[in-house]
Amino acid sequence: MVDPARAPELRLLDALFRLNKAVLADVRTHIAATADLDLADFLALRTIELGVDTPSGLVQDLGLNPAVVSRTLTKLHRAGLIERRIDPDDSRRSRVTLTGDGAGTTAAIAARIRPGLAQRLRRLEPDTIQGLLESLETL
Repeated sequence: MVDPARAPELRLLDALFRLNKAVLADVRTHIAATADLDLADFLALRTIELGVDTPSGLVQDLGLNPAVVSRTLTKLHRAGLIERRIDPDDSRRSRVTLTGDGAGTTAAIAARIRPGLAQRLRRLEPDTIQGLLESLETL
């Protein structure tokens, strides 16, 4: 019989929580050392870089409150890291894109983050890494 406290579902929750906590602590340090941004700012930049180009898309993708996304986009726009444009197909919507500075800032932060993440991944075999990433994307 499986101990309910060791059920796979709860082990998943525990493992993700601990990994998330450790990774985000490192990431926050690197973001702050690279730019005057916080985690939400960087995640918005990364999400825009990955192709999400509307405020509502960012709300949905990031799971953040619309007011938080609005403040984040205003901050990033004022910092010259994103451009906001009216959607040519629907004037009620806006589109966001990275500026050259935004792409550079995102790349600089990512360059600082990658070694720490790579160090964590080196604890696993290459085949295990691919399987883990695919599994997490599926979940």
